Amino acid sequence: MLFKGIKASDLLEDIFLRFYPYAEDRKLMEKLKKERLNVLEKIVEKGAETSDLIDWGKETVSLFKACNLRDRHRFPLVLYIGEIYMRQHDPYTNFVVRKLEEKGLEVVRDPVTDWLDYVNKMNQRNSKRDIALRIKDFKLMRAAKAAGKFARSFIKGKYMSSVEQKIAEPFHEVLYGRHVLPKPIEMIETLEKNHECHGSIEGESPLSTGIAYHFMHDLTEPRGDAYISGIFHVGPFTCMQEGVATAKIEAMAKELRKRKPDLVFPIIHAFFGDSPSANLDSEIAVFTEQCYQKREMLKEKYGPKAKPCGAPDSIDIRSVSHSKRSAESLSELKA
Repeated sequence: MLFKGIKASDLLEDIFLRFYPYAEDRKLMEKLKKERLNVLEKIVEKGAETSDLIDWGKETVSLFKACNLRDRHRFPLVLYIGEIYMRQHDPYTNFVVRKLEEKGLEVVRDPVTDWLDYVNKMNQRNSKRDIALRIKDFKLMRAAKAAGKFARSFIKGKYMSSVEQKIAEPFHEVLYGRHVLPKPIEMIETLEKNHECHGSIEGESPLSTGIAYHFMHDLTEPRGDAYISGIFHVGPFTCMQEGVATAKIEAMAKELRKRKPDLVFPIIHAFFGDSPSANLDSEIAVFTEQCYQKREMLKEKYGPKAKPCGAPDSIDIRSVSHSKRSAESLSELKA
């Protein structure tokens, strides 16, 4: 029940970040997000039935699509990654996400459910290691215990994946192209394969490193008009995990530039706390220019991409009269 509530909350945050930078009435959109979160809370309190969450998702998508948007081209997309508590609580970063949006960027926040999936997959991986070690030492009782732990994690993972797909289905069209990275464990396996990180290193640092590795090596292709063009990496001041990630990411970029001197790799490492970056505003300004440059390079490299069979078309944004957009009840935005 908790997982389903978190997944739905991730999707609400995702669709909000998808539409908010382009909204004519941003206060109305903030109000809509709050209203949909209140409805979600009631569904979770009643037991978080999957069918109810699917209906909630369909209605949420309908309401967001009914909001009036400015007629302009899609902004470059920026991956917002880092320490999980810091990246999920905007007051602790002085709402830096809003600053990025004001500069003409669309933010993709790394979801909480990706962390839960990573923890589950690492539990499976460690359990398989423990089984092999116990059998090697002829400790069959302990091997059986480790096998039981693996079975529980495996079943949980299958359940999480199944439920996640069902709840996310109504959002596929509007969020098309925003999430092109593999699952966390797949990115870590890529790091291992290329001798950049060992799987025994756990925590947030390999996840941030894996995302940066995929981005700097162009291991994912754009979808539709969504071009991932930069990374905004956040962490608490003196955080070991994100400090390690920062050092590793910069080292990988330095080595890659030796082979690709023209590498354009827009990234900001922003640390918040007792000693935040004093030059963050100017860094964001330069970062924004680099993101737009990166997007043009991606457009030139990939060109107009034909969508695969069954992929959604462009989002159909319905024009809404001013009277409805300023209505007290957001339910009036429904068709």
